[in-house]
Amino acid sequence: MGLRGMSLPRLGHDPRQKRDRSSPPLEWVSELGCWCVYDAEAVTAILKSRDFAAVDFVELHRAYEQNIGIDCSALIAALQQTPTSHEGERHAKIRRDLARLLATHSAEMKQHAGAKIRKLVPELCRPGTRVDLVKDIVRPVCNDLFYSVLGVTASGQAEEGVSASQVFDIYLSLNRRREINVKARALIEGFSAANGKLKTTPEYAAALSMLGYDSLVGSLGGSLLHVLRNAAGQRLCDIVFPRVLPATGVPYIERFAAKDSVIGGASIRKGDRIRLFLDSGTPGEDASNRPYFGRGRHSCLGEEISTWLWRSFAEEFSRSPLRCTIESVTRRKPDWVFAYYSSIVVQFHA
Repeated sequence: MGLRGMSLPRLGHDPRQKRDRSSPPLEWVSELGCWCVYDAEAVTAILKSRDFAAVDFVELHRAYEQNIGIDCSALIAALQQTPTSHEGERHAKIRRDLARLLATHSAEMKQHAGAKIRKLVPELCRPGTRVDLVKDIVRPVCNDLFYSVLGVTASGQAEEGVSASQVFDIYLSLNRRREINVKARALIEGFSAANGKLKTTPEYAAALSMLGYDSLVGSLGGSLLHVLRNAAGQRLCDIVFPRVLPATGVPYIERFAAKDSVIGGASIRKGDRIRLFLDSGTPGEDASNRPYFGRGRHSCLGEEISTWLWRSFAEEFSRSPLRCTIESVTRRKPDWVFAYYSSIVVQFHA
């Protein structure tokens, strides 16, 4: 879809903060220059409809190269292998390839990641210890998970500042876009230098890392933080961990209207941008009703392994008779795509 007619929005504006039970399920938000959809059923309907299309990030970056002259070649190479950047047969083919890759290595992923969780949690979470749940546990587990799929360790994932995955922000500044192109090139070059260990192409490995790593780390870190905040003072073994991820690292995704349509009584014109909030922003809301993994043709193929990973974390933490106190939380900024916690420091005690 084209991006003409879009005005620069207030990037940090979150319309969910002023909503209440009487608010409409979707509304035009002038501060963001788009329709915002909050209701889970409406979000699902739009995701399943072919009247709304994913952002063509390849076209977007080719336009930046042609019209402005900035180098986006590494981003384009990775985005050409990213299913969420395409529609039609190209999307279907990339999706089939990704599904095959994940299915082939599913058992190995679970074996390696499960072993890492069972090792790190009891080893690090002892009385009197101070642990960064993201840096010391979540990221090492996710590193092993991606190693099982790719055959090598993904490099270049940023805990702070610029991450290659931020390519999915259509409003990045030109300087930030140059920076993430450098990050993407480093990813591709690192995979290219894997000396035959890589299980797929360097571009495909970069695409999978950009698409999946930050969303997985963000979802796991945010979910642990959500549970521990709500159960402050309780022993870990007494906490009822939800069966599904209670938080997501991807608070929203966006679509463009491919034709004029009416949703929830609102007249949406062809070319309008629609922001679909996967996360309602309401603390304590039952996450099982939220479409965190999307719906329809663009639903996340990593849902099964992500849910399994969360339950594995929950099971291991539930074995501990300790309590923990949250000491500090750091969320990566600026980042308008992911809810990514780069650090969650807790102290364990009896």
